[in-house]
Amino acid sequence: MNELIKIERSKRTGNPIVNARDLHTFLEVGKDFSTWLKARITKFDFIENIDYARIFFDMGGKRIKLPKNGELNAQALKRVHRIEYALTLDCAKELSMVQNNAKGKEARRYFIEKDKEFKALKEELARKAEISLTMTETANMLGLSDYYGKIGRNSLYNILYHNKIVDDKNRAVKKYVAKGYFTNYPTRVTEEGLLWLKQRFGKETTGEVGELRAMVEDLRKKQILMLDGMTSVVETLYFNKGGKRTEEQNRVAIGHLSGFLEKAKNMPKALNI
Repeated sequence: MNELIKIERSKRTGNPIVNARDLHTFLEVGKDFSTWLKARITKFDFIENIDYARIFFDMGGKRIKLPKNGELNAQALKRVHRIEYALTLDCAKELSMVQNNAKGKEARRYFIEKDKEFKALKEELARKAEISLTMTETANMLGLSDYYGKIGRNSLYNILYHNKIVDDKNRAVKKYVAKGYFTNYPTRVTEEGLLWLKQRFGKETTGEVGELRAMVEDLRKKQILMLDGMTSVVETLYFNKGGKRTEEQNRVAIGHLSGFLEKAKNMPKALNI
């Protein structure tokens, strides 16, 4: 069915919602939006935060929360420039029905069909959630690792965020939910998603980790060599200045210097880091 009126998801509950202003426009109501909606809310006893929710915006179009701590509602409302109303599908259906015109009937049928689609999707997601994995379980199943060892939940989230698979709130991006790889509220990974993640990151990540290990190991060797060099220089200077050292200490110092010179000869660019 074509989209007659935009339906979004509540960020708080994940349930479908309709912007009351969009519905008012579609229904071609003769009255202005505010007068029409307030009259309908009063007449049909719609309850705030059950049938609808108010969303407040300031002059700059930024969403604001009301009221602040210690602030009265009357004071808070002075900061409000625009109010939008988010309707549940049931509320939107009832408003469409009582409009009693062709547009109202069309909107009501549209919402009924969309409600069926959302319920079917919710049932499907619930079914998948029963056999889905938490992010901790997914990290264990993938078996990925970096130089410091096996990665866990947080590192997996970082990988997914870097690859634009989850957003900054660790929610799966819509297109990957639609493909059946993830469920949201909370984010979990389906069987299909686990297979996809293995194909996406398994081989690639192994190669990257191998390169990382080689780089770090090379750096570690160079650092050790540099420390050996510093140690031998200090000890040799002390020895040449006639410091009071035992024969064993002198032998060790000479050994350090000889060892460093031998390593430096074999690795002429070792200190060039």
